[in-house]
Amino acid sequence: MDRAGSRALRRWAEDHAFVMDEAGFLGIWEGQGRRGGAEHQVYYDQECGRWFKRLYHGVNSGTLGDYLVRMRLHAALFPETAYRLEGFSINPKSKELAPVVSQPHVEVDTTRPLVTRAETDDLMAAVGFAPVQLIHNGIRDDGYFAYLHPVSGVLAHDLHDENVVRIPETAGLAVIDPYISLARAGTWAAIKLAEIGYPTPPDDSEAAAEKDEF
Repeated sequence: MDRAGSRALRRWAEDHAFVMDEAGFLGIWEGQGRRGGAEHQVYYDQECGRWFKRLYHGVNSGTLGDYLVRMRLHAALFPETAYRLEGFSINPKSKELAPVVSQPHVEVDTTRPLVTRAETDDLMAAVGFAPVQLIHNGIRDDGYFAYLHPVSGVLAHDLHDENVVRIPETAGLAVIDPYISLARAGTWAAIKLAEIGYPTPPDDSEAAAEKDEF
């Protein structure tokens, strides 16, 4: 999103009371030991049983629009752990927007072995995905557990045994925190796929034009 888009989104959030207090979020986050990863600052709300995540750093050159698309893709693929957009924090000085999402807590069965690669392959195959090996630091790295949906161009990775977990007292698996992106011309997903020989996908405007021709 460019500056004009960010201003429009900020006005929308303010007009619809969709603004969260940044200081309040950070206070809870710090009180719980500053949990988080490469993208999110995270805290757990025990009362509602949800994890709240604030985007503080975009990865893979992604935009805010890319991030919101990823949340929608997650909801479509793994509805049992779908993210919910709670609002946006707005920095009082820079006016920078940061989306805040939440996700239901998943109880993990730690009494059984970790989920195997074969189990994750089967799980993803059921929704039309095939495994691919991306290149990281010049090496084909299987540790990221990446999967591609060849029809839609959706790339899902980071499906290792900490993000794919067993649900207690069932045979079910839950996918908690994968990285899901849509491969379009110039995107990170398209670049990573091109490195392993997949053709560059069209951008959205080209795809729409081709559809109109038929």
